[in-house]
Amino acid sequence: MRRALALTCVLFAGLLVALPALAPGAGREVERDLAFALEAEGFAVLVSVSNNDGEVSAAIRIKRGPQVAYYSAPAKVTADRVTARFGSLGELDYRFAPKPNGRVECTGSERAEAVFDGTFAFTGENGYVHFEASHIEGALQIYPEPRNCTQQRLAGRVVPYHPHYSDEGATMEAVAGSRAEGKIREVSAYDDGGRGSHKIFLFAILAEEREGMTVGRGVQLAAGSGAFRWNLDRGTATLRPPAPFTGSATFSRRGHNGHGIWKGSLGMPILGGEPVKLAGGEFRAFIHKGVPQDE
Repeated sequence: MRRALALTCVLFAGLLVALPALAPGAGREVERDLAFALEAEGFAVLVSVSNNDGEVSAAIRIKRGPQVAYYSAPAKVTADRVTARFGSLGELDYRFAPKPNGRVECTGSERAEAVFDGTFAFTGENGYVHFEASHIEGALQIYPEPRNCTQQRLAGRVVPYHPHYSDEGATMEAVAGSRAEGKIREVSAYDDGGRGSHKIFLFAILAEEREGMTVGRGVQLAAGSGAFRWNLDRGTATLRPPAPFTGSATFSRRGHNGHGIWKGSLGMPILGGEPVKLAGGEFRAFIHKGVPQDE
């Protein structure tokens, strides 16, 4: 379920970077994965760069309590340098290398501790967070592993995630806007159908295109089962989540495909911005049996 929550906004998922380059003298394609983390002003920050079919992007995930924010922007990478510009909010310009005497693992790819030096500065909307880091440690992964790796165990490549749904519980989603419009509001609720007192999971986000970036800000949390009441036979649901969400919303199915009407006063705060409305006639909503499962 935690993985399902992260994948609700797939544009911002992932902590590793695939950086294509040619291995010296080998004439073969090599992928370098990078990741590092830091803390600033009570926020946990995860930074990554990813290569999606040749499109390289840098991503920042910022989290404090249930509130989260994601920023993704195009990046440029060489064998030892990564640069990215996050609009007017900040920039990343690091040189990276394996950490001297750092831990190295050979499992079909070479995994090593790494050091990053240069400039990384970021200020969230309306100054909700600010951080700078000229030196930081993280991780470097090279695939396929260099021939000088001493251990020759096979390792599987990362494969696309295709969840299947359980036979119990319910998933409800409501979405307004589209990528074509450059702005999306989405709220999702997951209940695995556990008996008695149990947890349900909620994820809501405002995603928008701005200054050459994809920006997502929202709320992700677990709550008591009473926060999400649903009846698949009747095609109804009520969502009354705890703070920092505000208000509530109801779902009424129309027709036989699980889609219906989503209305109410539900809203949420976002980091560095005004509260966001999460219900109304502009939302396309549906409910169906089961919750996403890891394969």
